[in-house]
Amino acid sequence: MESANEHTAGFIRYGVPLFEELGVPVTWYVTGRTMERYPELFRQVEGHPLIELQAHTYDHILLKSIWIEIPPGKVIHDTTGHFLKRGESLEVIDADLRKCQQVFQDTLGRRAIGLTAPWGYYRGLADRPDILEIVHEHGFRYLRSFSRNETDGQPVPMEWRPFLYKEHGRGDMAELLVHDYQDDFLWEMFCDHAPTETYADHMMRMVDRVAAEDLVWSTDSHDHGTATPEGFAKKGDWYRCFVSHAKAKGIRFMTGTAYYEGLLRGDEGR
Repeated sequence: MESANEHTAGFIRYGVPLFEELGVPVTWYVTGRTMERYPELFRQVEGHPLIELQAHTYDHILLKSIWIEIPPGKVIHDTTGHFLKRGESLEVIDADLRKCQQVFQDTLGRRAIGLTAPWGYYRGLADRPDILEIVHEHGFRYLRSFSRNETDGQPVPMEWRPFLYKEHGRGDMAELLVHDYQDDFLWEMFCDHAPTETYADHMMRMVDRVAAEDLVWSTDSHDHGTATPEGFAKKGDWYRCFVSHAKAKGIRFMTGTAYYEGLLRGDEGR
């Protein structure tokens, strides 16, 4: 949740009853500036039995640079070949995360322990222990920063599993990843799919694979274009399709915190 405008308000307004209808737990990762825009709406969500609120930085900054190797024939971010987006300095990251946690404290009376990193990166923060240290100092204990493949694109292979940052001296920190595609618009951007295939079709096919191979799937979506009932329905329809299909397959849904706690115990919440 990063829009800090009526799209966020719409996502809350229409998303809460949808997830109540579906009966599955979810985690909403919120930028600080978005929470500042709608503090009362987020206070109403806080404590909901199915929805937990965690962080997405304050100002949607990149913790690491990305350099996308654009697939042949594709135009991504209005360019071909390669696309570079620079990450911020350690000083900017430190200040942003401090401000983010202050907004959580001021609005909800607590700090966040989960952090989804904007844009996401190959290897998460495994190759940047200096950034990982700053993130840890600000109280974050589980991340979704590993959400690009080796070309800084997508999909992220489903075989890549969540892990603890033990080798970095941070065995209390977990990387949950974001698998496959980060949302429907990124599937459209990167995937060569059949003209008649929909994102709901893709998601239900991924459900079948998760069930068949007993995989962990950290999936993702955004509050883009959700200001109206019609706009939200474009996402809500595929949410409903894949969640219903997954429940019929016996797949369990968990919040980020619940999975993190299971990972620490060594049972992944089983």
